Amino acid sequence: MIGEYLFNSDFPKHVKSVYCNGRTYTREEFLEEKEKYLLRKKKNKEKLNSSI
Repeated sequence: MIGEYLFNSDFPKHVKSVYCNGRTYTREEFLEEKEKYLLRKKKNKEKLNSSI
């Protein structure tokens, strides 16, 4: 998994890939991982709010 701190900013247009945790991620792979992360984060937040 890519470090969470990388998802806090947009992927620069001139960059073709990102190297993190011994793996190279293409722009498309990075954006897919970011989308999955944001969905998981949203789901966890909703779960916490509903339990209150």
